[in-house]
Amino acid sequence: MSEIGAVVMKNIFSRDRLMASMNEELSYPFIDAKEVAEKLALVNEFGQQESGGFSRPPFGEQEILAHNRFKEWLKELGLDVHEDAVGNLFGRWEGEDPSLPIVLTGSHLDSVPHGGAFDGPLGCISSLLAVKALKASGYKPKRSVEVVVFRDEEGTRFFNGLFGSRALMGEITAESLHQFVDDNGISMYDAMEKEGYLPKEAASCYRDPKTIECFLELHIEQGKKLEQQQKKIGVVTGIAGPSWRTFTFHGSTDHAGNTPMNSRKDSVAAAAEWITEIEKLPALFSETAVATVGRMVVTPNGTNVISGHVEADVDVRDIDASARDRLVEEITKKAHEIAEKRGLTVSVKDGVTVDPMLVPDHIQSWIQEAAEQVKVGSMKLHSGAGHDAMNIGKYTHAGMIFVPSVNGKSHSPEEWTTLDDCVIGVKVLSEVIKKASEQ
Repeated sequence: MSEIGAVVMKNIFSRDRLMASMNEELSYPFIDAKEVAEKLALVNEFGQQESGGFSRPPFGEQEILAHNRFKEWLKELGLDVHEDAVGNLFGRWEGEDPSLPIVLTGSHLDSVPHGGAFDGPLGCISSLLAVKALKASGYKPKRSVEVVVFRDEEGTRFFNGLFGSRALMGEITAESLHQFVDDNGISMYDAMEKEGYLPKEAASCYRDPKTIECFLELHIEQGKKLEQQQKKIGVVTGIAGPSWRTFTFHGSTDHAGNTPMNSRKDSVAAAAEWITEIEKLPALFSETAVATVGRMVVTPNGTNVISGHVEADVDVRDIDASARDRLVEEITKKAHEIAEKRGLTVSVKDGVTVDPMLVPDHIQSWIQEAAEQVKVGSMKLHSGAGHDAMNIGKYTHAGMIFVPSVNGKSHSPEEWTTLDDCVIGVKVLSEVIKKASEQ
């Protein structure tokens, strides 16, 4: 075991640590805090790394194991369980009037590399346990309620994020699945087919938005606002839309010792200059815009070799689609300017682009009222992170509930939300599901 793996770290997820954060006085009928902790721990048995984080790439062994475990929980709850052609998982609780548009609720189980224990799994487990609590209370929904686990929300393996919800909304074709390839050369199509799914029937995943009354997703905030304002529930007003691009700088591979500095076409140096410029640009377009270069591939990646090829992924987001798109144009312009100045060329490949999503006022009100009913403080805020809710929200109503993230940490082994805040989230979600199902 590595030195990191041998150290017991206070800020790493474990069931015992989560239980230690429980307030015995916090109790809601039919919601068991120990079950919340247990199920989070059971999902996170899969993909745990020595770093303390979790790696569950979509359609990989660890994500599939977590997916199958969750499927068993849906069955144990007595829900009607099925998977669609691309592996989205559903558990249906039949309402009094099955002909009415449904209430859909859930999240995802895949993770970023060395990610946290709560991003995605908490949303899935909260939906499961909210439905369980409502069933145990004897409540019978007017509308049917479906718990969903979407596939490949993060997009870190095939660079095709928010995938499952896009498939549900009819935005995916079988042909497009061949275009998305992981670092081992495996296409999304082949990975899905290998695991027994039916990528050639991707179009069959489409669900008419008219059959969905609303989609509700609970998620950790992944920011510090709730913690700073000492609020337990975030009422999400909207979600910033991401736009991904892959930029490739094409230079010349040369010897690091024998090539003079003024004769180089160094793709790493060009990319570095460009990345430095990107940091300055968002503020010129919007107060809420952000831009991140989170992934780079250097070729040939040798210590004594001048790189001739650098591939870099850019993630640009804003709640204002127009400002975001202008920012993407400026980033692209800067890449070409820097490449030309240095005697290189640059190519650009479009990735996922999703429009920002605004949450309807009536769903915001439901969440605020539920927080008041549970006697916890809430506040309105927008999400800078992308979520499956934004895809559903393009076609029908969608809303999000945030619970606090300690120190704002996310996509990190240090990601943390106290058990009390998890339980409060389950309770608030259950009340919102109940409200939505009565409409």
